[in-house]
Amino acid sequence: MIQELLLALSGYPGTIFTWNKRNGLQVSQDLPFLHPSETSVFNRLCKMGTDYVRFTEFIEQHTGHVHQQEHYCSQPSQTELHGIYLPAFCTGLNSMLQPYRQALLDLEKEFLGDPHLSISHVNYMLEQFQLLFPSVMVVVETIKSQKIHGCQILETVYKHSCGGLPPVRMALEKILAVCHGVMYKQLAAWMLHGLLLDQSEEFFVKQGPSAGGATAAQEEEEEEDLGIGGLSGKQLRELQDLRLIEEENMLAPSLQQFSLCAEMLPSYIPVRVDEKILFVGELVQMFEDHNQSPSRAGSILKHQEDMFAAKLHRLKQQPLFSLVDFENLVDGVRSTVAEIIKDFYLLGRGELCQVFIDLAQHRLKTPPSAVTEHDVNVAFQQAAHEVLLDDDNLLPLLHLTIDYQGKDQRHTRL
Repeated sequence: MIQELLLALSGYPGTIFTWNKRNGLQVSQDLPFLHPSETSVFNRLCKMGTDYVRFTEFIEQHTGHVHQQEHYCSQPSQTELHGIYLPAFCTGLNSMLQPYRQALLDLEKEFLGDPHLSISHVNYMLEQFQLLFPSVMVVVETIKSQKIHGCQILETVYKHSCGGLPPVRMALEKILAVCHGVMYKQLAAWMLHGLLLDQSEEFFVKQGPSAGGATAAQEEEEEEDLGIGGLSGKQLRELQDLRLIEEENMLAPSLQQFSLCAEMLPSYIPVRVDEKILFVGELVQMFEDHNQSPSRAGSILKHQEDMFAAKLHRLKQQPLFSLVDFENLVDGVRSTVAEIIKDFYLLGRGELCQVFIDLAQHRLKTPPSAVTEHDVNVAFQQAAHEVLLDDDNLLPLLHLTIDYQGKDQRHTRL
């Protein structure tokens, strides 16, 4: 009878342990030699076996990785559940079931060595799964009933992993780590290449305008100094808007607008980080659209794509999500992109050039004389002081000279 039980718990019911579409595995009622206490233990184990069968049904429906027995499939494939996060969840779920399958295999080996193996021993060896399976089944049923998909799966698994049972927490954290692998791939495409790979609308960045107004985190982001000559996030967005207006005036087909999808935002990733991710991807895409020449490929992030991709891969390999490491990586990409904007739009130190032109233009309107070179250099030093470059080590090495022949030919050089 133990052998029939192990087969039933593996998903192969028979005449002693039968399968009912509504109630799952049950011990047959036509066994007069069973004591009521034994029947109770068998039914408790059957409940665990029922959960296992439901898990394998769910995995088979959405991945096709588990071979099922047709006689107990209780429902057709649920086509309304879709996307790339769901197969990742099923992959993690299938990995969670491996210790259970191994435990059944070990019990089978024990039974072959000792045909008098007791039901109490089987119950003891499988006790941990009687605690684990019902909690994980709640997650599966939530996904099915509420048609949860995309990054919403991350949030659902995370919330249920915050319980007090260590086996449940550890199992759900492993499933969550597998699902994070999908998110990291989408992040790499978005932040490093400006590509939104999201055919099923599962990512927390979407194409199109935001449904609501600016959040407090977004306003804070816009006013934050980026550390590049006092340029703030708001000013960078204004530069980006100028670029979009330019493309719109040229009827550029690549003009697109992106925003955060509120219902897809995981609660354990702060909105300030989500805003940075959105901001970086928008700017990278803007530069990718601008640099269409193959000879300039790889120049968007100054050939640092491989370094950032490797860091994302290391985050993917971590068993637990680390917000500190995650935000540090996002800030690193953001700082690099901000420096590129500084070089692209502001000519590196365009603010110095602008102030210098304002101070020196009245001196350069008249024909050069013996004191013109001195006056121009004084104006240059004043401009450096006004933009707070007094401490720059290169400043003392710069000297402007003016060469001229006669009154009509002028040439200014560094």
